[in-house]
Amino acid sequence: MPGPLTVLYDADCGFCRYTLAALLRFDTRRRLLPVPIQGPDGGRLLGHLTPEERLASAHVVTPEGRVYSGGDAVVPIARELPGMAPVAAIARALAAPTRWGYRQVAANRTKLGKLVSNERRDRATRAIAGHRDRVLAQRR
Repeated sequence: MPGPLTVLYDADCGFCRYTLAALLRFDTRRRLLPVPIQGPDGGRLLGHLTPEERLASAHVVTPEGRVYSGGDAVVPIARELPGMAPVAAIARALAAPTRWGYRQVAANRTKLGKLVSNERRDRATRAIAGHRDRVLAQRR
């Protein structure tokens, strides 16, 4: 089995953690490895981007090293999740609107984050860490 997709996210963004944890609930095959952008792996995998570019959006890195950022990350993620092939097909067919929609959410993530309680953000942080541990254990 090829390696998982590495999903790089802003660990300082409560909304980002909350939405990533929600997405990981669909990852029953453990194909997504969540990694903070701010960590050493984030720096290594996204070294070609400036710090501002790294934090402007989420990113996905394939086992082959290909990087997808922002709305472009929807297709590779959806392809890996059970039952999400239609989402991947729609996002691929509507690439420009998908990118636009992602940019709108990313530009307003601070405002959206205020809608997420501290308890939910903390729960999301624990869920992400647990998922990461399970994906890494599966790969050993």
